[in-house]
Amino acid sequence: MKVVIDGRYVIDLDKKVGRVGLVDLICPLKGWLSYREPVKALVEVNEYMIAGREVHDAVLFQLKDQGCEIEKAVEVDSECGRRRFRADAVCGDLVVELKRRYNASLAPIYLWQIKVYMSLLGIHRGVVVSLVDGYVKHVTLSEREAEEVRRQLMQSLNLMCKDEMPLKRVGKWCQWCKYNKQCLNSRLV
Repeated sequence: MKVVIDGRYVIDLDKKVGRVGLVDLICPLKGWLSYREPVKALVEVNEYMIAGREVHDAVLFQLKDQGCEIEKAVEVDSECGRRRFRADAVCGDLVVELKRRYNASLAPIYLWQIKVYMSLLGIHRGVVVSLVDGYVKHVTLSEREAEEVRRQLMQSLNLMCKDEMPLKRVGKWCQWCKYNKQCLNSRLV
């Protein structure tokens, strides 16, 4: 569907998004499918996201007032071009990610995300903060683990723009994936 504004500006809601979030890249197949998703699929209204964004921003500004760099841009070059992600905050030698709630079922996704930021920024300490209950998950990353995280990220990024559908990377995160019913083998770990 195309929306024409003022007779000259066109928004094509069927156009492929052509981008992915870092969390999508935990699985090569999820990254590939998300990259091809139409814009209209992202327009679903969720009333909780608005309030959640406001809380998220308020906390980030508190960190900024304390000398942290917020929404730190993290760029990486791949066969699909340069991709840019944003870590919530970098406070000296610590990467900070804010989440609504940290729990065991979402932990693999959150840990993947913060470890990617840590590995790309060359920082070996991080925390995931649960805004609901104040829980703080401390994360450390060895250089060896950072290399493996970067390898997995680059594999997912490089497969994202290829025409051939990649294999998936099965894990606990599959239960949260919006494509899990489409997977050739949608079993959950």
